[in-house]
Amino acid sequence: MKSTAIVVDIGNTSTSFALTRERRIWRVTRRPTQELTGKILQRHLAELARGNTIGGSAVCSVVPAQTRLWLRELARLTGMRPLEVNNRMKLDIAIDYPRPATIGADRLANACAAAERYGPPIIVADFGTALTFDIVSRDRAYLGGIITPGLPFMTDYLADRTALLPRIHLAGDGKRASVFRRHRVIGKSTAQAIIIGARLGYTGMVREIFTHLKQALNEPRLRLCATGGHAAWALAGSGLCVTIDPNLTLYGISRIYELNRSKD
Repeated sequence: MKSTAIVVDIGNTSTSFALTRERRIWRVTRRPTQELTGKILQRHLAELARGNTIGGSAVCSVVPAQTRLWLRELARLTGMRPLEVNNRMKLDIAIDYPRPATIGADRLANACAAAERYGPPIIVADFGTALTFDIVSRDRAYLGGIITPGLPFMTDYLADRTALLPRIHLAGDGKRASVFRRHRVIGKSTAQAIIIGARLGYTGMVREIFTHLKQALNEPRLRLCATGGHAAWALAGSGLCVTIDPNLTLYGISRIYELNRSKD
């Protein structure tokens, strides 16, 4: 029987970690990246691993300082060096890109997962600190993508650069999300105007980018998959044919771990 492993996705804003075995993901936990100091991380890992024998781990990171911390604590827990996702590993997709080492590890994990779960050709839109689009071709090759500022930059920039506009926190706020349903176009307060602008703006951005990519690739049946903390909120009611997969990156890390681990 294959052993249980820990998979970790370290982002600039938040970090997600979970248990995995045979492509199943469970006990998914998400925490702000900067709150995860050594002792806090040790506690989270102990809680995550409770009742399971951990046979390995894999880390996907875009935050070098946090990478070192996680590698150390995971090695302490498992007794072996964690696998660190990079472009030189078996990914089950080819890389058609001039400098593969410059591709973010999270983008590779997303591409690997999307090709495995939904099939190519496919585009992954990841709503994180940045909004990224990554393309896997019909012949399972990572082609590159597009990077835009993430949704939080829109609201944070308004608060930082103006004297009177409030700071709006979009994620996990049911009252904020319900504003859009009540006033689809016209904001009845400053906060509503900002929320509606952010949501409509990002829906329009995704639609426009997806349309141009479909034309450039000449793929009428090109799939669209979205992940990241703001994906469901930003795309609800958009009319786009999109699959929302909140654990896509973790699944990709799990798949890469499976392809590259030492066999049990």
